Amino acid sequence: MCTARFEYAAQAPDYDAALRRFTWGPWPGRTAMLWLPILAAAAAVLLRVWLWHLGWGGVVLVGVTVVVASLGIRQWHRRFRMKELYAKDAALGTIRTTLTEDGMRTRGAADGGQEEDDGWRGYPWWFETPELFVLTGSMGYFFVLPKRGAATPEDIDQARALFTEHLHRI
Repeated sequence: MCTARFEYAAQAPDYDAALRRFTWGPWPGRTAMLWLPILAAAAAVLLRVWLWHLGWGGVVLVGVTVVVASLGIRQWHRRFRMKELYAKDAALGTIRTTLTEDGMRTRGAADGGQEEDDGWRGYPWWFETPELFVLTGSMGYFFVLPKRGAATPEDIDQARALFTEHLHRI
């Protein structure tokens, strides 16, 4: 049976890197994050046609303004999610994660020894950065697993093999 063990403390730069890679990387993060600017630009064009009767210069100005505002909101939302996810995990203190064929079990030092069993169904996708494994399903939930927490170098390879077997790589 393949088993990998990690012990680590949450660090804010890990969460920032994970969310940055998710939102600027390939599907699904980038696609999900671009819907707002696309829909806002479409709404601006509809407003032009139905209400304002602006010339094409006005349409371009409104469209650019809406897209820039949407991208600013997108950046704010990403930073807000990063801080929220980090705060939740940082409160656990030292985190111990065990990966097996059955799923993932996580326990924090500050949570009274309660073990959370996530299985593999909770996270349909995973990706990897040079420092992290990240399991996700959306901006709503991420699991950041720093490689620095691996008990042995073989644990990194075993984790990669388990993720590849049970999840979809993005």
